[in-house]
Order: sequence, then C-alpha cells, then structure tokens
Amino acid sequence: MESKQIVFCGLVATALFTAIALSGWAADIVVAFFILAAGILLTYYIALNQKRMEQSGHLWDLIKACQEIEQQNSIRESMEELARWSGRLLHVRHTMVWVAGENGFQAGDASLYPLLEFFRQKIEAGNSSARFHKSDNNDLAWPQGLNWLAVYPFPAAGGEDKEGRAVLLLADARPCEPDRQAREVLEVLGRHSAVLLGRWRAGQSDRHDEQILIRSLLAGMEAGDSAFLGHSERVVAVSGLIAGQLGLDAEEMKALEYSAWLHDIGKIAATAISKQQPGEDEVCSDHASLGADLIPATGIFKLVREAVRHHHERYDGGGPLGLSRTEIPFLARIIAVADIYDALTSLCPEEDKVDSVTAVKVIKKGSGTLFDPLVVVALEEALGTDDPTDS
Repeated sequence: MESKQIVFCGLVATALFTAIALSGWAADIVVAFFILAAGILLTYYIALNQKRMEQSGHLWDLIKACQEIEQQNSIRESMEELARWSGRLLHVRHTMVWVAGENGFQAGDASLYPLLEFFRQKIEAGNSSARFHKSDNNDLAWPQGLNWLAVYPFPAAGGEDKEGRAVLLLADARPCEPDRQAREVLEVLGRHSAVLLGRWRAGQSDRHDEQILIRSLLAGMEAGDSAFLGHSERVVAVSGLIAGQLGLDAEEMKALEYSAWLHDIGKIAATAISKQQPGEDEVCSDHASLGADLIPATGIFKLVREAVRHHHERYDGGGPLGLSRTEIPFLARIIAVADIYDALTSLCPEEDKVDSVTAVKVIKKGSGTLFDPLVVVALEEALGTDDPTDS
C-alpha cells in the first residue's frame, strides 16, 4: 500500500473512532481527543515506516543493478543489463542503450533500433535529454503500442567527449515524466556506465597498442618469406569467426587472438638455430615448441603459451607431442583449423590453392582424426559453407 493510501485510511479510521467516542458528548470528549491524537501519530508512524521500506527497497534494487551490470563478461553484455535494469527501475516497457563512437553498438530492445537511426542526428547534436511523440513524427514506423520516446545521454568518462558515450532510449505507450526517484536512477546508472565505458575504451587503446607491437614483430618475421605475408592476420580473423560460434568468454577470446597472432613466432628461433647449428633440422622443425618457449607463462599468456605449443597436435593423438582430444588445449584446436584453412586458400602455390567451400570440404575429411569435429562444424557454420547434399 502506498504511503498516501496509508495516511488516508488511517485518518478515516481515526475519524470513525472519534465519532463513536463523541456519541457520549462532553463526558467522553477527553477520551476522543486522545484517540484522535493516538490515531494520527500511529498513522504517521506507519506511513513513515512504509516510506522508509520503499526507499530501502529502491536502494537495494539500484545496488543490485550496478552489481549485475558490472559482473558481465563484456561491455556489450553490461549495456544489455543496463538497458534491462533501466526499464525495471523506471517502469518503462522498452529500453535500449546506444554507445556512440567509431566502435559503438546498440544493446537492449532491438525494436527501437529503427527509431535510433532516425533520431541519431538529433541525439548527437545535443547533450541534453529529448522527448519525441508519435503524433509529431507519425511518418515513422513506430513499433506497435509505442507513442513516446525519451532520450537520456549519459555523461562521458573524463569529460564532454562524445566518443564512447552511452545514450539511453526509453519508449512506452504513455509519456513518463521522471520524478525525483527516477532522476536518481538515471544519475547513478549514468555514472556507472561512464566508468565501465571508460575502462572499455582504455582497454581498447591498450589492445590497439599491443596489436601494433605484434604486427611490427610479425612483419619482421614474415619479411623473410613473402609467401607468409599476412598469414597470421588471416589466422586471427578465421579463429575469431570460429570462436564466435563456440561461445568463448572475454578472456578466452583475448587469449585466442594473441595465440593466433603468435602461433608461428617460433620460426624466428628456428631460423636462428639453423644458422648457428646447421645440423639441428629436427629441432628446427618443431617451431611450435620453440615459439611457446618465447612466451612468458604468466597471466593470460599461460593460455597463449599452451595454445602456441600444441597447435600442430592431431586430434587422434598422432601429433608431435602425442596429445589427443581434450588433452589438446581448446584454443590450440581452433588455431589448428584456422591455420590449415589459410594454408589451403592462401599459402599453397597458385596452382594448388582452393576456394573456401573446397577448403572446408578438405578439412571435414580430417574431422575426428586431424581436427576437433566441434571446431570443424563451427568453421563451416561461420563461413556459411554448409552443403546439405555433401556427404
């Protein structure tokens, strides 16, 4: 029951008891006065306690929202949670978050995406909130049941830079004017999104710098053999497509990317050994182990190190170190498929190169012996080369 309803019911009950007491007129007037005072005080206490409970519940919901938003595995998933909690806390049916900038994205209710495209310029032009009504923009394809859209730009991390700023879109059948509690929700969620997006952008910047260093290293390595130019970059791309079908978490995705970049780094060591010790052909042939030994076994690089070491293992156990099936690190199994795919489509001599569909068919023949069947299926689905007539 709302606080106002409690006060009203309490006063009505108090008035009723007072009227009953006054039926004895003057003799009971003192008793009636005390009943009236007690009723008013009791009603005030109940209403105040109810208000505190409502505020406490609202506060706990807001704390829970911030916790769940921050606990997601990626910035996109965090923004999905931000959209969901915004709708719940503000009592709005449809919510969506748009992250501005070159690497921006949308999260939340996909039915609002078309409206975002129409209002994007108006949203980008100002830093203040805006409201749009169907009656004023009736030529748009408004989703069924929606007549009103509100836009709330959240603050950007570290200043007024619009790059990477989150914008919250709220839509419903009726206009919803924010009260004090709603403004508090918007302020808290806005600050929280700014912090998360600030971390995300900083991470992107760090990864960009790391990629520049890795690309420079690989350029030096691949310069010795023109046939391998761009090989690692293509393996990164194909590995990412496969991983997108397999549901890897954020840490695994990052480790996979580094592993794909560095999977042939051992060729640098192999070249150096062959020049210093011409008879060490057998050692040089195992560039996977040589490359793994160049990678530190700390943090995320533990996964990278093992993926590089074992990316030439066979699924049936016939590889260099004899590992089979799940003994082979999952990231190594992905890189093995991406590596051979690029070899078939790009590294082979011109007369032996094949197209994507043929390459997948060749790889499928090694499914269960050379390659993990799950990874092979993921490659087929990612490239859209599934042929129902292929046996």
